[in-house]
Amino acid sequence: MSGGTVAGDAPESTDPISLARQVVEDAIKLARAELAVVGAELKRAIIQLVIAAAMIMVASVFVLIGVIEALGALPSGLGILGSEWVRWLALGGVFLVLAAVLVFFGQSRARKAIKRGRKSIEGTLKEDAEWLQELTKRSVKGS
Repeated sequence: MSGGTVAGDAPESTDPISLARQVVEDAIKLARAELAVVGAELKRAIIQLVIAAAMIMVASVFVLIGVIEALGALPSGLGILGSEWVRWLALGGVFLVLAAVLVFFGQSRARKAIKRGRKSIEGTLKEDAEWLQELTKRSVKGS
């Protein structure tokens, strides 16, 4: 073991080009090994994400069933309104009012988001146009 090398890992040649070629080949092998590790970790993360999404879907179904059962029992508790059809009508009216309020707030947020996005895109396009103008000015002056 002379010259700081380990048996079996000694360079085949002391030619600088051969040494550089071997360094590049080793770097490529290392990069491929790193990509394999990243691929395996990514696959494991995707599998965990799919399992989590499936659990959330099942939980959502259970919540939906619970809400339906609770809503079915709600009119029975509104005995002060008289007959059952009036209780169901009152419950339907409450949901219509809630839906209208949610639609109003949703539309206002959507309008704000569209306006904000439009301003952002216009600003980016303006910056790109200015950059392109400066670039063309430099290339014209340089020729």
